[in-house]
Amino acid sequence: MSGTYTESILTDSISSLSSSRTIRTTTKGSSSLISKTYKQASNLFLTRRLPEALQVVEPIIAPPKPDDDEDHQEQIEHRDPAPIASASKSARVKVWNLYITLLNAIVELGPEDGKAQFGTAQWRALVAKARDGTVWEDVVRNGYHGREGRVDTDVISNLATLLLSHSPTQTLNQSRLETYLATSGECTFDISDRFETSSNVSAKFHPTPVRASGTNTPRDLNSRLKIIELYALHVLPRNEEWDYAQEFISMSDLLDEERRELFLQTLHSLKDQKQEDDYRDAQILQSRQEDLEREERAAEDRRLAETKLQDEDQLQESSNKQQHRRSDSEKDYGIEDITPVKKSKKQTNLSGRDAKEHQVKGPKFSQRPSNSRKPPLGMYKRSMLIMNAFQQLVLRAAKSMSESPAVLLRTLLFLIALLLALSRRDTRDWLTRFSGIGWNRLKRTVGMGVKVSYI
Repeated sequence: MSGTYTESILTDSISSLSSSRTIRTTTKGSSSLISKTYKQASNLFLTRRLPEALQVVEPIIAPPKPDDDEDHQEQIEHRDPAPIASASKSARVKVWNLYITLLNAIVELGPEDGKAQFGTAQWRALVAKARDGTVWEDVVRNGYHGREGRVDTDVISNLATLLLSHSPTQTLNQSRLETYLATSGECTFDISDRFETSSNVSAKFHPTPVRASGTNTPRDLNSRLKIIELYALHVLPRNEEWDYAQEFISMSDLLDEERRELFLQTLHSLKDQKQEDDYRDAQILQSRQEDLEREERAAEDRRLAETKLQDEDQLQESSNKQQHRRSDSEKDYGIEDITPVKKSKKQTNLSGRDAKEHQVKGPKFSQRPSNSRKPPLGMYKRSMLIMNAFQQLVLRAAKSMSESPAVLLRTLLFLIALLLALSRRDTRDWLTRFSGIGWNRLKRTVGMGVKVSYI
């Protein structure tokens, strides 16, 4: 009985020793692989060979892909974790920070260079990780077994900075930081770091609790203060939660009085700057709207002026056409009135054979039949033409006087001079005598013309 008990104890001891050796061997091999991968990826990143750097670092931060011949759901539930999950804290922080920095550089490439180096589908997927915040879930699931509170503070700080830089909204960033701040203060048992040396294998069965504040070292304290600064002074103001940020700073246990006062002053400065920027943007927007309204009014005034000018041009053109028609009718009337007189004079001067030769050799238009002549205008039409001519004369005189006042002045001076001349007796006598002589000559000329016409 005692021999059987002794053999069982020896068997358990041997199995525990073999398992500890296996864990130590696996951990050392994984640490060596992660170290080599980190150095290679860092060199590729420094030489701006981003696709190669991403291809090198992805195998250690992602779990192994399931085989096609096994059940997919079963593989997801029982698949091995990513190699980074079993790495030491320093190696884990280095690799995740490198991956986050690499992702930030890929996003900053821009659409043209990013699609050229990674392809359209892959580049859009990588950008979506940074903008939608899915990279945070990948880090927690693949690197820390899905426990949000176990994520290293440096990694949390870089994740929050990445989302601040590229995420259009900070709602997810705020919720993630709040979850981390709430869960990182709980008592957790960190086992992964105890497998680095053989002396710490027993820590698997006797874990050491982390302090409730999540700040085991001064470096952890500084990192946590940085997270609080990002959360209170950057994330919450981006979500317009100024009052909650002030309350959070005032109630934080990690901030001493000096740092709390500094955070509050910074928050007030950021709020004042935000209000000034909003006021300035509102002023710029209002000035732009006023400029647009001014331009629209100016365009409307120009359009009205052009329309008015076109109407005036059309009115002037129609008036000119009407004046041309009236002048043409007056010219026709003058030609029809004068032509028969000239023709009668020629016929009276011609006689006998010369008259016949003239009728034979003369132009064709002189042989028009008598019935082709237009009848002379009546007294009413002649009176209308005279009135129209007098009206046009008055209109032109008024227009010329309105355009040049000097003409009106000269006309007035002429009338005054004429009245002064007619007021003298000798001038009136001279005009009477001169008009009498002219009238007598006109009567003699008319009498001679009548006699010749009769003959």
